[in-house]
Amino acid sequence: MTTGAPAQTVHFHQKHYTAVVSGAKVSTVHWREDIHEGPAIFIFDNHPTARPLAGQVTAVETYDLAHLSPLAARQPPGTDMTNFARQLRVNYYPEMPEDAVVQVVVIATGHHGDSSLPTT
Repeated sequence: MTTGAPAQTVHFHQKHYTAVVSGAKVSTVHWREDIHEGPAIFIFDNHPTARPLAGQVTAVETYDLAHLSPLAARQPPGTDMTNFARQLRVNYYPEMPEDAVVQVVVIATGHHGDSSLPTT
């Protein structure tokens, strides 16, 4: 991990705020985003009260969407990955093709609780 590197921005749907802050959500699947290991600012799009959170991207793994397994995506065993891919398209990436290559991004906030950045 590079120290002193500027923090990248990683966007989440607002519904993931509590899970990220609590440490329950430790990964996310993204398509066509240039995410890399290192410092990050987690942004919760359209959340009415959430401030950006300081965190880290601790790992980035690349997979063909068609071969993404529940284990690789950090989903519960038995997750229907066809439905998982469908939900990625419906909720986040409507233009994502069947043969997409996705990133599984592993995250950490450093501690659980309020790790939000001060407002300016």
